[in-house]
Amino acid sequence: MFNNIGGKIKALAKILCWIGIVASIITGIAAISAGTNTLMANAVMVNGSYAYVSGPAVGITIIIFGSLASWIGSFFAYGFGQLIENTDEIRKNTAPRE
Repeated sequence: MFNNIGGKIKALAKILCWIGIVASIITGIAAISAGTNTLMANAVMVNGSYAYVSGPAVGITIIIFGSLASWIGSFFAYGFGQLIENTDEIRKNTAPRE
């Protein structure tokens, strides 16, 4: 269960990255399809009046930045898994031979 933990962490980082990208795409498509039906939810106060942000703009922003955040966030978990694998190799190579 805990053998090759570095490889398992790296695999989990890849899986979570793809789940995050897919979730961002689905959420973005939902925002685009909602359009401006929810005007007050998309309203932004600008100089005392409301400016409405369109559904497609919000949806595309979610798709781009959500996917990018998921990809960049996976670097840390993947790097940690690589660090564990490298540490195991160093331990094996420097262990005293009997």
